[in-house]
Amino acid sequence: MFNFQFLSTNFKYLLFGFLMTFCSSFGQTFFLGIFNPFIREDLNLSHSEFGSIYSIATLVSSFSIIWIGKKIDDFKLRNFAVFVCLSLFLATIFMSQISSFIHLVFAIFLVRLFGQGLMSHTSSTSMAKIFNKNRGKALAISWLGLSFGEGFLPGTVILLLNFISWKKVWLVIAGFLILLILPLIIFLLKNYKDNLFNFEENKINLKIKHWTREEVFKDIKFYFLLPAVLCPPFLITGIFINQIYLFENSDWNLNYLAASFIAYAVFTVFSLQVSGYLIDRFSAVKILPFYLIPMIIGFILSLIFKFTFSPILFFVFIAITNGTANVLMTSTWSELYGTKHLGAIRSITISLMVFSTAMSPVLFGFLIDFGLSSSKIFLYMLFYALFSNLLLIAKFRSYKPVIIS
Repeated sequence: MFNFQFLSTNFKYLLFGFLMTFCSSFGQTFFLGIFNPFIREDLNLSHSEFGSIYSIATLVSSFSIIWIGKKIDDFKLRNFAVFVCLSLFLATIFMSQISSFIHLVFAIFLVRLFGQGLMSHTSSTSMAKIFNKNRGKALAISWLGLSFGEGFLPGTVILLLNFISWKKVWLVIAGFLILLILPLIIFLLKNYKDNLFNFEENKINLKIKHWTREEVFKDIKFYFLLPAVLCPPFLITGIFINQIYLFENSDWNLNYLAASFIAYAVFTVFSLQVSGYLIDRFSAVKILPFYLIPMIIGFILSLIFKFTFSPILFFVFIAITNGTANVLMTSTWSELYGTKHLGAIRSITISLMVFSTAMSPVLFGFLIDFGLSSSKIFLYMLFYALFSNLLLIAKFRSYKPVIIS
């Protein structure tokens, strides 16, 4: 399943993708959440005030990605990657100087935009453009960067906080970006020639129509796919934000919370590699109708069975869908719409995904405040996942590239 020859031959480009997704961690919720109590204490903010700022900044960043994200199609990859890295460097400097409410809004907006949004967007788009035959494997390896970040960074930050202030931690991150990551990006892409590498690997791609973003907007199957695309990030964000409530209301032992997240991390990595292999062997489109099924099974199990290891099993199933989604969706857009305008197309879907993750805490919070039990919330999530999968399957026969004669 794991091809060491592929890894050694394309090491520079795969390392570039890995580093970009790793650095996206600096704008991810799991990372920013570590600084939540310190920021609130310094600025005298309540939980709801901080949450509102976070949601507003995230929403604005989601709209900004639509415009900035498409520029990856217009500029040399190395130049665009350097721009994103430098921008994230400046954002971390800005984050280290927070002194007011307005300052915080702009700081979170910048790290969300250039971290969570554009770092991961640059990685996935470049992997899809560079690789044709082994696109699935390349995306799977690059997304290991985020998994590594999730496993390594929280403990590292907590360790640093024992010796320096939270603001100085952001200065350490800034130094890491400018002294290590930026030179590595320049070195790794030194010999990369845009739009030429690996095209001989799969000549049929030259005959595929490369859709513009405007053409995709007019394509009906795009809208049949969207609910399924947004399903995992929307639902998983809601689950993670309200993890304590869902555990307690489901009578799940909180002692299994840590074990559940470990299982989630392990199976996310596992599903990344398996899905990458399956996509390269069978194509992304053929995998598409099945990728929500593990999540659906997880919801069904949470509703029907109540036993000691239920939460761990639930997290395993949603991890399989989440890991697969990270590789699958970029591959799907590449297969259906080509890669020439992939940055513009992905910028729309990434924007919508970020928007959905901003709305998810609000909606789930309303359902909980309204008095809904965890069972009813799981039931609604199950209905949404089933609806998304059925909608996807309804147009399945049309999910094929347009061949230019």
